Amino acid sequence: MDKKQIGDRVKAALALNKYALNRTVINLQIDTAFFRTFFVDNDKLSKPVSITPTEFDDTSPVVVVEFSRHQAAELLGVSKVKGGNRLSTTHLAAMCVVFYPGRGTAKIWLSV
Repeated sequence: MDKKQIGDRVKAALALNKYALNRTVINLQIDTAFFRTFFVDNDKLSKPVSITPTEFDDTSPVVVVEFSRHQAAELLGVSKVKGGNRLSTTHLAAMCVVFYPGRGTAKIWLSV
């Protein structure tokens, strides 16, 4: 999993389809090192993200990181936080990443 793949999945969730509801959650298989490098200690972020708990490792049960629209755009790229169709445009309002270190899984929750 890399930045482009994650960004593409977020952008696809923002697309407006004729008869389908938008996906609000994206499931990922990632390890603690990638999670820390990509979502927490990313150099592209101008402001620190809200993370609970502030200190975590592989034995932590769950880690939650919250992103604003601006922070998500810095992380994924501006074009990845905007979607829609020819009639309407949708913008990502907020993004929350819930990471389970013991399982090596994460869920990205989206709000438009």
